[in-house]
Amino acid sequence: MIPVCHLDDLPEGESVRLSTEPPIAVFRTEGALYAIDDTCTHQDASEGWLEGCFVE
Repeated sequence: MIPVCHLDDLPEGESVRLSTEPPIAVFRTEGALYAIDDTCTHQDASEGWLEGCFVE
């Protein structure tokens, strides 16, 4: 387990990026937490935004 942040420090609809290898993004949306590989599937980028449960 890797501590990321206090739950109160991650508002609904926001994310935090971990500088791990590979980088991981943790999202809080719709009352749940999700962790994904923070690398775009079609280009080498990691900036994006959250729309509900979709990452753009």
